[in-house]
Amino acid sequence: MKNKKEVIKHSAAIQVENRVGLLERRAWNWLLANAYDELPTAETHSIAVSDLMKALGYASRNHAHLRETLKALTGSVLEWNVIRKDKEVWGATTLLAEVEIEDGICTYAFGPMLRKRLYNPKMYARISLSLQNQFQSKHALALYELFVDYLHEDNRHGETPFIFILDFRKLMGIPEGMYPEFKKLSKWVIKDPLTEINKVTDLTVTVEYKKEGKAVVAVKFRIRRTLQLLKGDLGQGELFLEPEELPAVFQELITAGLSRDDVLDIWQQGVDYVEVRDKPTPEAFELYLREKIDLLKRRQASGKIGSSTGFLLDAIRKNYHNLEFAEKQKAQAQQAKAHELEALQQQRRQLEHAHSDALHEHCCAIIAVSPALLEEAAEAVMNKYPMLQQPYGPDAPLEKRYQARAALTGMVDKFLIEHYPEHFQALTAAHDTQVAALDAQIAALG
Repeated sequence: MKNKKEVIKHSAAIQVENRVGLLERRAWNWLLANAYDELPTAETHSIAVSDLMKALGYASRNHAHLRETLKALTGSVLEWNVIRKDKEVWGATTLLAEVEIEDGICTYAFGPMLRKRLYNPKMYARISLSLQNQFQSKHALALYELFVDYLHEDNRHGETPFIFILDFRKLMGIPEGMYPEFKKLSKWVIKDPLTEINKVTDLTVTVEYKKEGKAVVAVKFRIRRTLQLLKGDLGQGELFLEPEELPAVFQELITAGLSRDDVLDIWQQGVDYVEVRDKPTPEAFELYLREKIDLLKRRQASGKIGSSTGFLLDAIRKNYHNLEFAEKQKAQAQQAKAHELEALQQQRRQLEHAHSDALHEHCCAIIAVSPALLEEAAEAVMNKYPMLQQPYGPDAPLEKRYQARAALTGMVDKFLIEHYPEHFQALTAAHDTQVAALDAQIAALG
C-alpha cells in the first residue's frame, strides 16, 4: 500500500449526511487516500485486502466484516454540501460505485462525477489517517473532519457558521425520533465527541449555541490548533516543535532572549496572546512581532532597559508602540517601490529593443521570400534620400547595401512595416499586449 499519512478530502465529502458508521468512514478515507493520485487517469483502483485491514487496525483474518463494511459504502448516499459551504454546487451519489474482492485484492471505483470532484477540490481539508484510528465515536470523527475543514492553517484558528439543528442532525446522521430532547443530543453528539476530540487531537474546540426563547436552534464551533504533530503519528516521537522548525520570526524571538516555552506559547496563541484591544490582524502578526523586536534593540542600544526578556514579553502583550519602526518600514517600502519601478521601466526598454530586433528579422525573412519587396522599398527610400546610395553607389548589390547601411536598413524596414502591415500584425499585437501590461504596472506604482 502507498505510504499515505493523510487524505485530501473535499469539503462537500466532509459535509455529508453521516449515515455511515465509524468503520465505514475510516475505510472510505483510506480508499480515497489510496486512489487519490490516480483519480484523474484511472476509473478503478485497487488495494491489497491485507493492507486495508492493517490500516484499519484489523487483527482478525476474517474478511466477512470488511466485506460488509465495503458493501455498506456502495449503498450509502453522499449528499454534497449539507451546510452549504459551497454555495454553487449540490449533488448526491454513493460513496462507492462498485467494489470487488478477488485473490486478496480489493478493486473499487468512485462514480465519475464524484471522482472528478474529489481530485480537484476548490475547498478541502487534510485529514490525518493515523489520527482517525484513535477515535472511538463516529460523531467525533465526523466532527473532527468538519473542524479541520474550517480551520485556517495560516493562523491556526477557525469557526463554523451557525448550523441549524435540523442540518446538524442530518450532518451527524441522527434519524428522526432519536434524541428528541436537545439535552440528550447535546451530550451524545456534541459534548462527548468534543471531549474526545480535545483529548486525542491537536485541536481545542468550544461550542456556542443560538437560542430562540428557550430552544436551541443552531450551534457554532470555534476551533484552535494547540499542538503541531510534526514529529510522527500520535503517541510517537516528539509532539512539540523544535526551535529550528518554527517560522523565522519566532526563531528571532528566541535569538532576542525569549525562552522556548514563551515562544511556543506566543506561536500557539497568535494574536490572542496580545492582551490589549489594539490587536494586530492575524495576517500582520509576524510584522507586529518584528516591530517589538526592533523596539527591544533600540532600547538596548540606548541603555534604557532592565530585563530584556520581561520588556519584550510586555511589549508583545501590551502592544508598546514603535513609531521609528513604522517610519523605517515606510522608507523601506518606498525604496522597494522605486526599485520595482526602475526594474519595470528597464524591462520596458528591453522589450522595445527586442521588438525592434524581431521586426528587422521579420523584414529579412519577407525579403528573402519576396526580393521584389526590397527593390520597391529601396527605390522609394533612395529616391527620397539619394545620399543613402553611398558609399557603394547604384551598382552595388541592393541586398548588400540594405544590410551594410544602418540608415538604409531602418528606412526600408519602416517602409515595409507601413505599407505591408498585414505581415506584422501578430508581432505588433503581441508586443502591444506586453507593453500595455507593463504600462499598467508602472502606472500603479506611479
